Amino acid sequence: MKLKFINYLLVLTFLFVSCDDTDDAASSEPLLGLYTISSSVLTSDAVSANGAATVASGTNITSTIVTSFLAEIQCQGSANKAIEVAENNKINFVCRFEDKKQDQGSWLLNESRSEFTMTLLIQGNLVPLKLTGLQETANSISGNVQSIPVPPTLLASVNPDFANVSDPAVLISIDITLEKLN
Repeated sequence: MKLKFINYLLVLTFLFVSCDDTDDAASSEPLLGLYTISSSVLTSDAVSANGAATVASGTNITSTIVTSFLAEIQCQGSANKAIEVAENNKINFVCRFEDKKQDQGSWLLNESRSEFTMTLLIQGNLVPLKLTGLQETANSISGNVQSIPVPPTLLASVNPDFANVSDPAVLISIDITLEKLN
């Protein structure tokens, strides 16, 4: 009788552990992984307060966004820099192939999966980036980000007139795509 009871107990334990493992695998968030910013295009004109400097809507500013956002982490090569969407709603900046990672903020996905918000620590300030109209594929995340305050010097690489702008910030709106690296 004791042997039957022990056998039943072992079988039930095995089933419980098996079901628990399956639930964990099924609930894994597909957005987790390493990303690079593969595209960033202005969706409205970026204009200084006095109108002296402008970057037109439709301008590709990917290089500028990558350089400024990922400047927070120092890697041996700039191509090694990536954004990690990690478990526990953490955002890390990482140096791929260098085993270097730093906590850079947090992320949140709304229930309908139409908005993905990354709150990043950039130059000592928390900057919320809310991607609306979220499009997810197996290899990318894309959406529109409205009204990001950026220092005018960030836009000087696109239009040199911004180097002389004294505004504390210029608001930009962009369509952005993050391409999955793993």
